Amino acid sequence: MILITGTVEVAEANRAAFIAAATRHVTLSRGEAGCISHGFFEDVMAPGIFVFVERWRDMAAVQAHFTEDYSREIVGLIGALSERSTGVEIHEVASTRVV
Repeated sequence: MILITGTVEVAEANRAAFIAAATRHVTLSRGEAGCISHGFFEDVMAPGIFVFVERWRDMAAVQAHFTEDYSREIVGLIGALSERSTGVEIHEVASTRVV
């Protein structure tokens, strides 16, 4: 499984536009065959800080995802709407245990 994370800081003035763009991106991503889960969440202790968390079946699914027009589009929108971004972190998960 592939786990993708990223954090962005969004100014209050850009909040509505960011949420609309991120919601569209997540909705479309969830429809892809290799997507296990995809979401974005606001840090309740730091308003304006959003974290994306994605789980994909394998790297082939991630590569297919990155070729989608809407996937490339969100990168530009995040750059335009955010004040700061950690970038995208891709984690290859060897095993998972539910406890």
